[in-house]
Amino acid sequence: IGGFHVAMSQLGGECVWACDIDEKCRNVYEKNFNLKPEKDLTTFDIENIPDFDMLCAGFPCQPFSKAGAQLGFEDDRGNVFFALCRIIKHHKPKYIVLENVKNITSHDKGNTWKTIHHHVNELGYHIQDKPIVLNALDFNVPQYRERVFMLCKRKDLGELPDLKFEKVVLTQTVKDVIVNDEGNAKFK
Repeated sequence: IGGFHVAMSQLGGECVWACDIDEKCRNVYEKNFNLKPEKDLTTFDIENIPDFDMLCAGFPCQPFSKAGAQLGFEDDRGNVFFALCRIIKHHKPKYIVLENVKNITSHDKGNTWKTIHHHVNELGYHIQDKPIVLNALDFNVPQYRERVFMLCKRKDLGELPDLKFEKVVLTQTVKDVIVNDEGNAKFK
């Protein structure tokens, strides 16, 4: 909860609006960030969203995940992407960062990625042609978690830069966390 909030705050940004359909998630978000997220992106009056320069969103992954039924846009949760498009169309932020599971790139024989790419382009944004797949493991996080990031820039602001990501070698292991200086386990 709040990964984008933390990242953007560390870069000097200020979160002006958040949304999560899960009540427990909203409560945790409010406790952590002193900002109460709205409940339902698909029914909220987008004119009431304060002005912003960057939209960051991880829309529901279940419709596109290999672990689910893979109903994609046929699943109501998959249509949250189109609610995001309505917000983008109304507010026209300078930048957009979207995140989802790796399978979204190949879901429905690649048609889901093409649909996302088409809609973002039609809204007046550059989006990379090939998806950016990042793995938490490559950023010194001891978890294998591949995610697709879609970086978008309003066309009147110029082209997207050529992005390259280098892998980071893990410098700590579980042993470093659970064993003290004398070689004894800290936890049993």
